[in-house]
Amino acid sequence: MLTMKKLQIIILFLVFTKPQVSSKLRVKQPSLSSSVRSRSTTPPDSDVHTLHKARRKSSTSPRPNIILILTDDQDKDLGSLQFMPKLARHLGEEGATYQHGYVSTPMCCPSRSSLLTGLYVHNHHVYTNNGNCSSPYWVENQEKRTFATYLQQSGYHTAYYGKYLNKYTGHHVPPGWDQWHGLVRNSRFYNFTINSNGVLKQHGDDYARDYLPDIITNKTLQLISRSTISSSPFMAVLSYPGPHGPEDAAPQYQDMFHNVTTHHTPAYDFAPNPDKQWILRHTEKMLPIHRSFTDLLMTKRLQTLQSVDSAVEKIVQRLADTGQLDNTYIFYTSDHGYHLGQFGLVKGKAFPFEFDTHVPFLVRGPGIPPRSVRDQPVLNIDLAPTFLDIAGLDKPPHMDGKSILPTFRKPDKKLRDAFLIERGKMTFERYSVVSQEGRGVLEDENVSFFSKNHLSLTERLSVECNKPRYQSPCSLNQKWVCKKKGDGSLKIIRCKNKQGLKSSRMKYSNCHCSIGEKFGWKNDRSDKRGMKKNRTKLNLFSLTRRARSILTSQGDTSMLDDIAHEEMKEVDYLVEDIDEEIRGLHIVNNITKPTGCVLSREDKVCQQKVTDEDPSTWITSRSTIKHQIQQLRAQLNELKQIRKYLRLKRPVKEKEQGTRRHMKSGGSSSPFREPGAEVCVCDEIQNNEVVKQHLKEERNGRRREKRMERLLRKERKRMKAEKKNQRKSKRQDHCKVDVKMNCFSYDNNHWHTAPLWNEGPFCACTNSNNNTYWCVRNINTTHNYLYCEYVTGMITYFDLNVDPFQLRNLLYTVPDSQLNFMHQQVTHLRTFSGEKRFLERKQRKLRLKKNKLRQKSLRKQGMRSTKLRRG
Repeated sequence: MLTMKKLQIIILFLVFTKPQVSSKLRVKQPSLSSSVRSRSTTPPDSDVHTLHKARRKSSTSPRPNIILILTDDQDKDLGSLQFMPKLARHLGEEGATYQHGYVSTPMCCPSRSSLLTGLYVHNHHVYTNNGNCSSPYWVENQEKRTFATYLQQSGYHTAYYGKYLNKYTGHHVPPGWDQWHGLVRNSRFYNFTINSNGVLKQHGDDYARDYLPDIITNKTLQLISRSTISSSPFMAVLSYPGPHGPEDAAPQYQDMFHNVTTHHTPAYDFAPNPDKQWILRHTEKMLPIHRSFTDLLMTKRLQTLQSVDSAVEKIVQRLADTGQLDNTYIFYTSDHGYHLGQFGLVKGKAFPFEFDTHVPFLVRGPGIPPRSVRDQPVLNIDLAPTFLDIAGLDKPPHMDGKSILPTFRKPDKKLRDAFLIERGKMTFERYSVVSQEGRGVLEDENVSFFSKNHLSLTERLSVECNKPRYQSPCSLNQKWVCKKKGDGSLKIIRCKNKQGLKSSRMKYSNCHCSIGEKFGWKNDRSDKRGMKKNRTKLNLFSLTRRARSILTSQGDTSMLDDIAHEEMKEVDYLVEDIDEEIRGLHIVNNITKPTGCVLSREDKVCQQKVTDEDPSTWITSRSTIKHQIQQLRAQLNELKQIRKYLRLKRPVKEKEQGTRRHMKSGGSSSPFREPGAEVCVCDEIQNNEVVKQHLKEERNGRRREKRMERLLRKERKRMKAEKKNQRKSKRQDHCKVDVKMNCFSYDNNHWHTAPLWNEGPFCACTNSNNNTYWCVRNINTTHNYLYCEYVTGMITYFDLNVDPFQLRNLLYTVPDSQLNFMHQQVTHLRTFSGEKRFLERKQRKLRLKKNKLRQKSLRKQGMRSTKLRRG
């Protein structure tokens, strides 16, 4: 019996170790050309970053094959899946559809880097399609830690076909791939170069030999056929160029899908958007030529996807013919979404909205029920851990994503609620330096405050007290002032209105005088009841002020809220004033133009030549008079408002009646006085001080008006220059590129395959260099929102339960507690790292283990001491 057990153990050991041994013997690098460096299939064990060894989980069943079909720039929200019936039949009806498939960044190279490594952008440091995309840093660090290296180590035969990274030069074969057919640079359909297992091969423009989607499909079919004679499972990535530009469809599909308008969503040409980020505030409605272009581009994108749709059917059929379909997982997704006319943006990606981050996500394979739907949010960073989990490998500790394999058999398995969407590499500090908009907005300590989790009361006071409007001493009409306490901390209190205090002191002094008057009134001393009543009022007034100061000292937070509310009201008033001025610019000033019409006692109102000779003169005169009537009506409305204000502020009835009696009697004017008061002579010194203060206030008011007029004139000039530049750009039909805008121009020569563009050149701006953001996307049974913080200081919040197309920024409807919570979410996710979390958990386990050992040793020592005492 012992011998038989030993034999069984030896046989099991050989079965489990055979794939690994065979893979090591099988991996043999082909010879490379002189222009290509040799590749390494397995990262060196001495490298700390790649020290995670592929470890096989115990299983007796054969490991499944894995196929990833990856498209480039394919949308979900614009309706592209509606025109792929073969994909719906073979994957949708035979597998699972994940309704909430997303990417962590809507850019090509960063998203593909996240897909390969399972890392957020801030952890693999590929922020754009240019900097660090397939750079030496990427090659030496992250490229050695893709899912391919771990799968290859565990015995999988790995293959890659198609687009890799935007800046891939083809001078090396990335580690971990047994078959490598990677496209050099960005997506192309014809006239491209491929690194085919270390040899650079040029392709031309012949459809039968050079069409890249068909090359990818044919090589995959060959791989499936060859895998039947191999004992190793395979993993293949099919990275198709469509529907990315230049959108060259196969000839047999070039007559399909004309006049499709599924991309005309409610957000289509919804512009301008003053409540959103900088570029959308400066993006106007599209011109007719832009709308025509979006329609044709949608047609061409759908045509290119037909080759992918056909490839899905061919691959499924080949797997079925070779008996491998039931043991193969097929994943279908895209590196990010796309927009065509949404919010006035003609084309592109790179925005945090649904149309750019929401992607197709379909899976079929063993254990997945047909026609099943999953509601868990899944990301591109989840693919790498999932592939390793399917292969029976533990997830490397540095990966940020999660395996979605448990959701295949458990539809209600919770995966996550919130995830990060990030784009761009500009920091708050960098933006405050390079951007003129950053001056005064994100400077000094305000930058660090914005990146903090939550601002304390002291920090909020520090921010407010840095503003010039709250500096000491109090100026006229200043409501709040900051002062330092004895311990050096700041406090904010109400300004004591000097004029108000002076008038109140004068009210309870001997003589009460108005500005510029020689005679006033004073209380009758014989009326002791009145004096006692006034003293009672004064005591109540002082007590109220004292109580208010105590409450204010205890409620600085509510005071800061009041200040913020007052500032918002002032901003609203300022915006209304500017809006009125801008609206006035659109009204033609025709008051000074002669109309040929006058009011007179005669019957003739207009000159004869106005009514008879020239019809255009009559139209001009009529328009001029119409504008004059409108302006006079506006003045009349203003006077009515003034009259209404005076009616509300008129004196009490006793004073009014006394004044009327005095006016009827024909006496000289005298000041209003309270009942039971007598006339007195005003103090000339006090009166002069009040007059000086009043004159000073008037001068300051005039200065503020002049300052506002200068600002309005400057704004008018800016708007006039901007309109002039817009007219020039429309006339000349070329791009006037703003330094902050990323613009492109199109002409009739852009496309070389049908259908062609023949409506002439145009310019469109699709992105900006300050479009850097960090967003939290939250999806669960109760919440469905998108909260974003931009490097410019802009914050947006969209509730997709009520606004699924993100048309309105609802930030100001959210309570402060919820805003703080979402800000904490973003701050946590921005710095989230799977590797750090793994190390923290490991250290926590070590601490717990040490504590247990310490407690155990203490218990032993206690038991020994107890025995010694008893002995």
